[in-house]
Amino acid sequence: MSPSAPPTDPAPGAAARAYLPYGRHPGPLPQSPGPLPPAHLVHADRPTVPLPWEPADGAHDWPAVLGTLMRELLGRTRANWMYPVDPATGTALAAPPGQGDCRPAPSGGARYPIEAYLALGAAPGLPAAVYHYDGVGHRLVAVRPGDHRRALAPGTGEAPDLVLVLTTVFWRSAVKYREFGYRLQQQETGVLLAQAQAVAEALGAAVGVRLRQDDRPVDALLGLDPYGQSVTAVLTLRHPAAPAAGPAAGPGPGEPPSLPSVPAVPVTPPTSILGLLPYTAAVHGASLTERPDAVQPARPLPAPLPAPGTGAAIRLPDAAPLGSAGLRAGVARRASASNGFLPVPMDRRALAALLGAAAAGYPGDLAGVATAPAAVALCCVVRDVTGLAAGCYAYRDGELAPLPVPPGAPGRIAAGLAAPPTRLDYLEAPLTVLPVAALEAGIDAYGDRWYRLAHIEAGLALQRAALAAAALGLSARIRSDASCAATDEALGLPTAGLTSLSALHIGTPRPGPTLGFPV
Repeated sequence: MSPSAPPTDPAPGAAARAYLPYGRHPGPLPQSPGPLPPAHLVHADRPTVPLPWEPADGAHDWPAVLGTLMRELLGRTRANWMYPVDPATGTALAAPPGQGDCRPAPSGGARYPIEAYLALGAAPGLPAAVYHYDGVGHRLVAVRPGDHRRALAPGTGEAPDLVLVLTTVFWRSAVKYREFGYRLQQQETGVLLAQAQAVAEALGAAVGVRLRQDDRPVDALLGLDPYGQSVTAVLTLRHPAAPAAGPAAGPGPGEPPSLPSVPAVPVTPPTSILGLLPYTAAVHGASLTERPDAVQPARPLPAPLPAPGTGAAIRLPDAAPLGSAGLRAGVARRASASNGFLPVPMDRRALAALLGAAAAGYPGDLAGVATAPAAVALCCVVRDVTGLAAGCYAYRDGELAPLPVPPGAPGRIAAGLAAPPTRLDYLEAPLTVLPVAALEAGIDAYGDRWYRLAHIEAGLALQRAALAAAALGLSARIRSDASCAATDEALGLPTAGLTSLSALHIGTPRPGPTLGFPV
């Protein structure tokens, strides 16, 4: 789908509605998208603070906490060899493999559009400043001096020990996926929120997730062109190892005497999506601030589930919650099932633990309370789970309710999937989890940012399930193109006003060389 003209309707929600078709499916991927921008930012001639890669045993000081958190969130921790395949047929190409360094969390097309900025108070060897995290060098790079924690997270009372700002570099994904890249970036924000919460809480930190921030002052403080790189989420952390709040400390031995007062704009050309991606630019521009009435409700529009079928709800076995420690254990073990899945059934207790982790709440300003996601609900397609009939279900509070769909719905979903690798994963995986949302009703009620919020929560839920799967010895793969019209029709979602937002296939991975699209 090629954009024609940018939407011009100024009504709240109009830009998000115009974007919906472009975020639904990526269309054919370009065989050669041209030169790809670097998947990291570099700040030259700036003061830097190296972080410990492997803190000493028992180390719980602030640098150790920051080093572990950032390494397991955005560090360059993995090497990936990939044999290219033909996007049209899914068959391997007669070409040598490529190797790339990767982050711990999955990213659409391995484009890694998300960057992180940290606002800290003064500590020994660490002047109060806003820092960019350089994942290549595993270090903090100062981009603005001073203590800006309250400015980046207003309304939190006493300044948090750390404010972590996630931003997206639009062109980094769009150069490959064009308009579809915006959807992937919002989903990836949710993936990283889930990862950050699991790691930070396992390290003893209390985490808060802020999705309703006014983006414009945050972008301005970070020195960003909002149509080249812009904030998507803000996290606040409090940790007992953090230094006590106080005035900025003077430089110590070997430290720079001062920090630069004006940060550079760290965006790789082209710096703006204006004119290049009109639908992305429109929905992003309309989402930079929220409608006033969207900020007032303690809990936004809840996501309903499809009406249950005639079958009785099935109570899943009680499974001990994995908690943040369990999910963090999945960070090192998590790997996308690049070669499909073996015909190994899934245990019902594993299913219960996976869905429980995906549906668990988080301490954020969108949900209001940490009992459940606010924008999304979960459906799943069961193919091979012990003691459970194959079929389509809605999940809520430890129960699976059969969906009122005709027999053969899973086959119709597979037939409607365009990409051969996606279709194969769907046919092989014993379980597919699909976050769903009242997307259009949410846009009507809360405006354009609802699209972003729903997809962030979808990514958060799926990553929690993926980390739980890894902790249980399973593997998972996110397939955003598996949430399409064929999937929605087969699950009966349109009659309930619902839309699937993504899909996560889970099972026992098939070993072998990694295959993937040429990049």
